[in-house]
Amino acid sequence: MENILVIDVGTSSLKAILYTRAGHLLFSASRPYDSEFGRKPSYVEQDPETWKSALLESLHDIGAHVTVKGLTIEAVAITSQRASVIPIDIDGQPLHKALMWQDKRSIAQCEALLAQFSLEALYRRTGLRANPYFSAPKMMWLKEFRPQIYEKSHKLIGVQDYVVYLMTGRFVTDHSQACRTMLMNIATFEWDEELLAASGIDRALLPDLVPPGSEIGGLTEDFAALTGLRAGTPVILGGGDQQCAALALNVLADGDAEANTGTGSFVIAYSDQPRFHDECRTLCSAGAIPGTWIVEAGIFTTGLVHRWFMEQFYSDGNKNYELMNAEAAAAPVGAKGILLVPHFEGSAAPYWNPLARGIFFNLSMASTRADMARAVVEGIAFEIASDLALLEGLGVPINAVRVAGGLTCLDSFNQIQADSFGKIVQRYDNNEASSLGALMSAAVTLGLYPDYHTAFRTILDRDPQQYLPIEGHHRKYRRMIERKDTLYSALNEAKVYDMFAETLE
Repeated sequence: MENILVIDVGTSSLKAILYTRAGHLLFSASRPYDSEFGRKPSYVEQDPETWKSALLESLHDIGAHVTVKGLTIEAVAITSQRASVIPIDIDGQPLHKALMWQDKRSIAQCEALLAQFSLEALYRRTGLRANPYFSAPKMMWLKEFRPQIYEKSHKLIGVQDYVVYLMTGRFVTDHSQACRTMLMNIATFEWDEELLAASGIDRALLPDLVPPGSEIGGLTEDFAALTGLRAGTPVILGGGDQQCAALALNVLADGDAEANTGTGSFVIAYSDQPRFHDECRTLCSAGAIPGTWIVEAGIFTTGLVHRWFMEQFYSDGNKNYELMNAEAAAAPVGAKGILLVPHFEGSAAPYWNPLARGIFFNLSMASTRADMARAVVEGIAFEIASDLALLEGLGVPINAVRVAGGLTCLDSFNQIQADSFGKIVQRYDNNEASSLGALMSAAVTLGLYPDYHTAFRTILDRDPQQYLPIEGHHRKYRRMIERKDTLYSALNEAKVYDMFAETLE
């Protein structure tokens, strides 16, 4: 039977998972790492060596396992986080820590782009807003403030591209990654010459473009020797992590939608054509299926906020997550009126404000730790609900929402999502949506399945667990979401976020 190795390069860990063609997990290895927050305001960086060492160590474990078991690997598929930037020299050595997707230092560079393109013109050309979230402003920042690094750079690449280079020696990326740079034309799937001219980024610094699902070479002799894998094993670009997750959550046709909650959350719907929001509040990206698109609304910090709360308030004992989740589930619906706004590293959709910050609001002497724990998961669900409403505003029909990610292991969180959305929530028995989507992509590329629908029906052959909205809870949550919007608007209109962004002397 054909086996496929999937490498999933996430924000907090790298996972290497060996699957059969039917999606059965044979073996997995992973290594954790952390991004660096707070060195300077708005800076989020990571040493590329963390990805290299995690990749080599995880694949060494895989290589040892397949050798002992006598297994073969048909191909390696890669999926990864998006929109981070690593400057690389001609020898493939990183010249600077990666500027991560959460990094917000490049606000001025976004404003420089908007001096040449209107927000709407840029949005309709790229599917993106001018925001530090994306790669081009980070590249512009490097050119302006680290000119010696920029001048020495042979390539400016993303995390997936770096891993691909380590494995194959090639600088290549796929449309589903390139669409997050703000330098690719979302209609043509090509690097856009006018955007390159406006940004001042040299086309030669960018990797080659291929469709998602492309086989782009094989493992080099040197890399194979380091890991115990077979030299020449084909490497396939599965696509961006969120696009791959959409495959594994059956977001394969109009009307399909999903909410994936990991470090952040991403709400995604399928589209067979570019779709744009009248107020530029949603994103349009290349899908993992070549020649398709997804409509997307993202939240920077959701699961990360959940972990932060656990670390700050439940740090005593080994079962801190278990205790926090139990207390949150037992607390009253609505958390006694406490609201969490999860903008700990700025807001993406629905507000698009890089200066926004996290808030617990309406605390009183009657508030308990359990109430705050429930407010965390409710606040995350409220933000996701607001993003779903944005997608529906595009005319995208959403009857049910497929969910995935670490927090969806909690039945209580899934019920809160259903009650917040006012829709059926479906959870497949699968915590590895991104890696299974990459598996689907590779299996179709290899000809193991004729299309993505067949791949899905074979690899994820169980019906999802369903959570039905409770009407009384939904009414309460709808009012709380209105309060959240009112609170945000009051702070934003009064320039409170701008005030708190200023450094205290």
